[in-house]
This record gives sequence, C-alpha cells and structure tokens, in this order.
Amino acid sequence: MAEVTKERIALVLCDMQPDLLGSLTNRKALVSAQKIILEAARKNNWLVVYSGLQFKPSYQGVSPKHKIYGALSKLNSKLGDNAVHWFMEGYAGSTISSELAPRKDERLIWRCQHIPQELSTYFGDEEVTKVYVTGGKASGAVQITCQVLMDQGMEIVVVKECVQDDDPDRLNAVLQHVLPIYGSVTTLAQVIDDVGGLDTFTVDSRDSFIDLMSGGNGLSGKTKKSFLYASDCGRRGHGTRYIELLLERGGAPWKMHPTQTWYEDFINGEFKCPLGKKVVDFCDEPDFSKVSMYLSGREFLDEKDKVLEFAGRFMPKTYCLENGKWIGEEGGPPGDDEEGAMIAPWFIKETDKNLGGAAIIIVSKPSEILKSVLKPQQRYVVQQHIRNPLLTDDGRKTHLKFYVLLICQEDGISWTLYTYKGALLSISPEPWSPMDLSHDTQITIHRHPVPPGETEGWKQHWEATYEKCKLGTTEVIEKAIRTGKLKGRPKKQFEVFSVDWMPDEHGNIWMFEFNMSPAVCQKEFDNPSNRDKRRDALMQHDKAMLQEALDIVMPWEGGGTNGKSTEGLWDLAGEFKTQK
Repeated sequence: MAEVTKERIALVLCDMQPDLLGSLTNRKALVSAQKIILEAARKNNWLVVYSGLQFKPSYQGVSPKHKIYGALSKLNSKLGDNAVHWFMEGYAGSTISSELAPRKDERLIWRCQHIPQELSTYFGDEEVTKVYVTGGKASGAVQITCQVLMDQGMEIVVVKECVQDDDPDRLNAVLQHVLPIYGSVTTLAQVIDDVGGLDTFTVDSRDSFIDLMSGGNGLSGKTKKSFLYASDCGRRGHGTRYIELLLERGGAPWKMHPTQTWYEDFINGEFKCPLGKKVVDFCDEPDFSKVSMYLSGREFLDEKDKVLEFAGRFMPKTYCLENGKWIGEEGGPPGDDEEGAMIAPWFIKETDKNLGGAAIIIVSKPSEILKSVLKPQQRYVVQQHIRNPLLTDDGRKTHLKFYVLLICQEDGISWTLYTYKGALLSISPEPWSPMDLSHDTQITIHRHPVPPGETEGWKQHWEATYEKCKLGTTEVIEKAIRTGKLKGRPKKQFEVFSVDWMPDEHGNIWMFEFNMSPAVCQKEFDNPSNRDKRRDALMQHDKAMLQEALDIVMPWEGGGTNGKSTEGLWDLAGEFKTQK
C-alpha cells in the first residue's frame, strides 16, 4: 500500500520591508491583507517564513554589473552608506515592517541575491508540501520564489490580495498570465473559507477584510472617516436600482459591501447575504439591512385572493377557484344564459403571479372558464371585465399604473403613505371591443411615457381620477394596516409598489391588483441596443421616482431632484398609527 504523505503547509512573506513597501501602489491594503493571512496561518499551525533581501555594508559581494542590484552598488561607491543603503543591514528600511513583525517561533531567511535558494533548502528540509506565497513585488521576489519552489515539487498558491507591485498594470499582467504558470492564484476570500470561514477570525480581521473587499485599504474602523455600506444580494425587486442611487449621492460616502453565500435552496438556488453576515446600512435582504425595502405582510397585498378582504368594495365581483372547485361565499360565476354573463369577457388569473399578460387567460363566457384552466391544482381569481370602461377619445382601453410609497418607522406603529402624482397610463394598442379577446385589445401592460395629464384624448380625466385613486388607495392600505395584515418591524421599512386602477364612464374607479415589484427601471434597458425614445422616457421617470422615494425614506443633505423638494412628485396621502 502506497504511503500517504502528510500535508505540511507554509506561508512565505516576500520582502515585507519598508524599503520595498514604500514603492508599492497600495501599501496599506497589502499590509492589511498580510495581517489577515498571518492570522490564518498562525491559528492553523502553518509554518510561517519571512523571506527578505538584505545586503552587507557597502553592498559587499554585489557586482556593479548586476542587472538588478548593480546600480545600488555603483551609487553607493560614490555616495557611501549614509546616503545609499536600500536593503542594507543595520538600517531600519531593511528590517521586516513592525506591523508584520515575526514571532519568536517564525523563521526569518535573508538573501543577498535575487534567487532565494536558502528558502528552497529550508522548505525541503521541513518537508513542506504546499506553500502560500505573498508579498512584493509580484514581478520580483514573488515570481522568483514561485519558480524556485515549483522546482522542489511543492504546490504553489499565490494569494491575489496579498501581492503587490509598483506598477498596477504589471501587477495584473503577472497575476493573470505569469504566476499561473508556476501554481494557482487564489483569493483571500477563498483562503478564509478553506480555513473555517470569516466567523473564526478576530473582529479586527473581519472588519479589515470586509473593508478590503469593499475597495478600502483594510483600515475600516481605524480612521475618522466613516462610510455607509450597501450590499446587493441579487434578490428580485428594486434593490439594485436603490443601491445605484445611493452610490450616486454626493454628500454621503456610500460604499459597496461584498456578499457571500447565505444558504442554498434545492428549488430556488443560492441565496446571498452581506459578507460576514453583517447587518449593513442598506441591503435587499431584510434580515441584513438597517432599513428594509420589503414590507412585512406584503403578500396580503400581492396575492389576488388575499387582497379581497380589504379591497373588495373597489374590485369587480371576484370568484375564487382552487383545485378545480369554486370556493368562498360568492361560489361560482353565473351561467351563460344569465343576464350580463356574456356582455364582456372573463379574466382568469393565478392568485400569486404577476407576470403581465402572460399570466392571464381570457374567455368569452363563464362555461369556458374551467375548460381553460391549465393547472387545476393552482388557485385562481376570476373576474368579468367592468362595464363601460373609460376609453381614450379614439376608443382604446386604458388603466392607471398608480405608484405608492408606504413607510413604517422603527417603532413599528407609525405609518406614512404617499401616492405618486407621476402615475402612468397603460394604453391598449388596439380599439377596445368586448367581443375581441386578443391580448392586444384586452390587456394593457405597456406603460405610456407621456404623463396622464398631458396625454391627448385622456388628459381631461386626470385630475378627478387621481384624487379618486388616491382616496381609494388610502382606504385600502389603511384597512390592511388596521387589520394587522401589514405589520411593523423593529426597524424602518418601506416599499414602492403600484396598484392598477381603471375608471369607468360613470366616474367610478375599479381596482384590479397590487404589484409589489412593478416593472420599473428594467435592467434590460441598461443595454443601449434595447433603448428607444419611449424607454428612455420611462427610465428617467422611474429613476426620478425611486430617487425621490429614497430621499424621503433615507433623507440626506443633498436630497431632492433637480431643485425640487425632497418629496418631488410624492403626495402625502395618509398617516396612521396602530397599537403594538
């Protein structure tokens, strides 16, 4: 049976001396990263070795013709040791930086030539099998150390954040194209995961690592300047856009905080959280954010059957279908031969889906409903189209995409509701007819970029309709709060969402659904090839709306849009208090 070789791991720090550190582009970040990997090495009993360049006085033994060090020898011969003593023993610049001073049980190996042969010999004697190589410069000591140790058959791992150079372009080139020839190039995050995760490190190391990953120098908490941190965990919603807007704030120093895997779900895949599972100033995962961008109890607005409890009086008569059977007090819809049953089409919608027109089935009469349901086990709501909808002057169907901002303060009982005066119309591309069941005629999902009050053929209805929708929305939201469906959190929470209202010719308004994550600032519009005049107008509208909402929720000194007040087009609609 073959003998199994026990793994012996070492960490080597190359040329961590003031004479070299002073020439590097990001000395502070390198030292911070070295402190972290030193902690990893020490708590896991790795062999820690410092490799340093140190010459005898007057550069004794260094040929003036040496390609790299000969210039030092020549200059020293003219000016003497007092003037020229880079990497010379007896001078402070040649010793290991005090910030990274070796412990008594850690080895310090000096060399007075380019190739660290002494290091190779020592690691061979210690039967080292794997070496993490760090330090400076990437194109100098780090590279040659990798070459020498590779010849000894050792596994070489270079830690990206723990290596620097005096030229950023050369650093990137060496890391990407040269060092992988001799071994692997990994990240500090991967090393931390391999030795047990960030939670096993000291608080100082955790904070330092998080600051490094956020683009800092690893000195977080040690300087006077404070930052606000945001993490994008990739959850659906407006989180990415909010973070972009926060980073654009001129007066508040926002920085990105990196993420890590939180947990994995067999069905939904990987979920992320801020690195170190740290609670940050803003994050799209409520558990890790000081301000939550999702309301507690939002499903009672989002799901089309649940909202009936407190919005029913504004909605068309609604029938609920589950497992192929009609449920609830209303029972099933009327028969085909009953009065009005076939005067307008019927809409079948899954209760927990908001996928635009793709999630809606349209039929002409009640008897077709059960035959048209594709997933019998699913829960559906069924509604007949309202009578006499208010059309544009040229006969097209329209509804209002009415935006809402709801905030609950940290006390969990103080609520503030805003409605947006910049609501938008969604207009069908075809003239409306109750007999035409096509999606283009019956489903209005594409937003019209012109404000309702300026839309020819409809603008005359805007002011009266806005006030009715504002009052209706306020009534529904207040009832959801009073009945305890929407609940406070022990932190501020808010959400920007929309409600679909449709007026009729008699001055009534009808509510169809809430959209808790309405399509605004769609990511696909970031691609210029997907943009046009209409989409550009919508993008500007949406960004202004979200920015003004953030200015209300998270006020700052530079708040406001284009000289407007902080609220912008957000209109205070109601304030409510509940009991805990």
